[in-house]
Amino acid sequence: MSESRAAQVPHRKKLETDSISFSEDTIMNKLGNAIAGAVERAIQTRSDDHAMQNVAVFVDYDNVYWTLMNRYRHDPDHEDPQRNLFDRLWEKYDKNNIRMFKAYADFEQVAANLTSLQKKRVQIRHVYANGKNEDKAKNASDIELSIDAMETSYSDSNISCYVFVTADSDMIPIMSRMLYRGKHVELFYVEDAIAKHTDIRKFAHQSYDLLEFLHVDVSPKNPSDFIQDAIQYIAEWHAQPANRTKNLGPKWLRDGLADYLSIPSNTASQVIDLLHRGNFIREELRTNEYGTHKNIVLSLDANDRDENVPLDRDEYSMPRP
Repeated sequence: MSESRAAQVPHRKKLETDSISFSEDTIMNKLGNAIAGAVERAIQTRSDDHAMQNVAVFVDYDNVYWTLMNRYRHDPDHEDPQRNLFDRLWEKYDKNNIRMFKAYADFEQVAANLTSLQKKRVQIRHVYANGKNEDKAKNASDIELSIDAMETSYSDSNISCYVFVTADSDMIPIMSRMLYRGKHVELFYVEDAIAKHTDIRKFAHQSYDLLEFLHVDVSPKNPSDFIQDAIQYIAEWHAQPANRTKNLGPKWLRDGLADYLSIPSNTASQVIDLLHRGNFIREELRTNEYGTHKNIVLSLDANDRDENVPLDRDEYSMPRP
């Protein structure tokens, strides 16, 4: 063997040794990272499990009720347990973990069955809105709910998970405060009702769309499909002896059509708009014992009806969320 070849042998062995050492270090590093990751996930899982053992649920019922009813004709206290908000929440968080379950609303304005809610172990918090409209009532509930949640975080430190059920972005301040206090926050919301400029989901560890959670029927409704039935409803309403001295105002008509046709209130408003545009109905002022108010009646002259009004306009179809 020449001297040059003999000199190369130790050098080759050194390279092989360094390669083996490098390979072992790589394996050990990967193994160490895998173990560390597994431990971190285990700790996080245990922390999450611990957080879910003491749960407080706060439902902005004014907000949720009007949003689901007006847009989808879906009663949160649905007769089907799989579509019922309260049954589904009990199922998800378990009766052994929920320490507090409150629903906030002006229950004089919301068509809720209080006995049904109480049987579901829901603590009813009546928030008097002084006869204000839906938006004002929802704001009153927001404020009361936020105050109660904050007081609870101080009075009961064992509550580790706060669940907020809402249909707008007004819960962001209280959710943010709970995050700063080290609480686990979960959110139930309505995708197409929240503000677009602020993503409320960023203020929760977990978030769920109520439309999916409650299996809400979101299929579009075409207002023109209900024109004839709406005309029949108006005719029958005025034909009833008990209504002879009453006025069928815009809101009464909207709510009546929503019930009669089993459609969302928003769709009922679109049906009324089509009836006006086609001259099927007209408004008149009528005075009774309660004062002078608008009264919606069918147009007397059939020739006044505009048969050219398109009744299948795409702008009246409810978009999918």
